[in-house]
Amino acid sequence: MKYKYLFVLFFAGSLVFAQERKPMKEGTLTTVTGEKIPFKDLTWKNGKAYYINASNKLQEELFEPSIKEITDQFPNPESSGNTSFSAAEIASLKKTSLPEGIYATKADFAAKQPSKIQKLTKKGLIGFEKTVVNDDALDCFFYDQTTDRKLKNVFAVVYNGDLYFNVQSILNNRNKTDRAQGSDFPNSFTKVTIQGENYFYTEVVLANIWAKGLAYNMGPAGGAMASTLNQSKGVVWDVKNDEFNIFKNCADYNDFIRDKAPHDILNCKNDFYDQVFVRRTIEKIK
Repeated sequence: MKYKYLFVLFFAGSLVFAQERKPMKEGTLTTVTGEKIPFKDLTWKNGKAYYINASNKLQEELFEPSIKEITDQFPNPESSGNTSFSAAEIASLKKTSLPEGIYATKADFAAKQPSKIQKLTKKGLIGFEKTVVNDDALDCFFYDQTTDRKLKNVFAVVYNGDLYFNVQSILNNRNKTDRAQGSDFPNSFTKVTIQGENYFYTEVVLANIWAKGLAYNMGPAGGAMASTLNQSKGVVWDVKNDEFNIFKNCADYNDFIRDKAPHDILNCKNDFYDQVFVRRTIEKIK
């Protein structure tokens, strides 16, 4: 009976994808167990669907037979909500004026003097064999082209004219009120999307480490719950104060912006905030 059930699932999945095996910009994916996953940038390869989970901004993959249905909810990328970068926004990001290279320390970054010039390869975050990604990818690992070793323990990288902060460096140099934040990919890098004399802005998937620890202690169900605690959060490098400020929630963003742009304070109904609104505000005060 068990094998018959598995065959039915596989057969049902094959029927769905005979009609829907195509790239989709955004939509909702429903698994055979009934779980609904909002996705971005879905593609297919070797019997798997590859996509970015719109809830936690992480790259994920699923075998075809485990998927029951796919709905193309947002054929127009501009109509999908207010937390993701559109293709047009990514294409319009300005290149940095900083010299190309690796900035090992905050001091090197402040002096605009690379510690080292090294040929690097930009790769994605997911999978045992990390695939090379293009300049549009906002989150990545960097590898030495010669040794294929992952780049670690540096402050920032300028690669192909784009500035990337190391996530561990963000955590090491954050404001003292942001100490509870952690990342599943501390050695990864995140692209800076806004640059100015006062502030540099990016967005990173982070979670409260205490809440996550409590969830993991609840067993398998808690492990699933822990993954939902990862959220994309705005991060500002404050040039004057020489530190990163993480917008942990809506109230935290308001605390940061209150004396800088009081008209851009948000009406917080919960912890979440409109990231597009935040980007536009940082653009004003950068």
